Amino acid sequence: MTKKNIHKENLNIVQKFVDMVNKDNLLELEYEADDFKIKIVKNMKNSFYTTQEATITMPEANDNTNVSKTVEKAEHFTNKHPGAVNSPMVGTAYSAPEPGKDPFIKLNNLVSKGDTLLIIEAMKVMNTITAPKSGKIVFIGFEDSQPVEYDQLLIVIE
Repeated sequence: MTKKNIHKENLNIVQKFVDMVNKDNLLELEYEADDFKIKIVKNMKNSFYTTQEATITMPEANDNTNVSKTVEKAEHFTNKHPGAVNSPMVGTAYSAPEPGKDPFIKLNNLVSKGDTLLIIEAMKVMNTITAPKSGKIVFIGFEDSQPVEYDQLLIVIE
């Protein structure tokens, strides 16, 4: 197998483990087999953001020494970020206009000022949250139908 294919396979494995950590709401997952070791740790700094870091240790193709590489590391965002879109109220956040429809935004989408980002339902009223500026969506801090708190970081636009 070529070095490029091994790298791609390792990234696929890391993504599967990250998905497992998120899906099962785990704080840490570690796997080791032969010369392959992976550890994923989910750090909960506060309720406004999360980070994930995965480290793979494996031998290089033509070398017997172990090389440790950080494969994925999410940036740290807070609700004080200049591009932060914080929840203006307590309610339930919806990423799409109705169940089964495409979400308003996705990670790395470009948005224009005034575009709909999400809807927050509060006291049976649907409140549309719009982009305060144009830019690229670099962080989405909520899931569809998730309860949100006042001033919680929802989205970062850069």
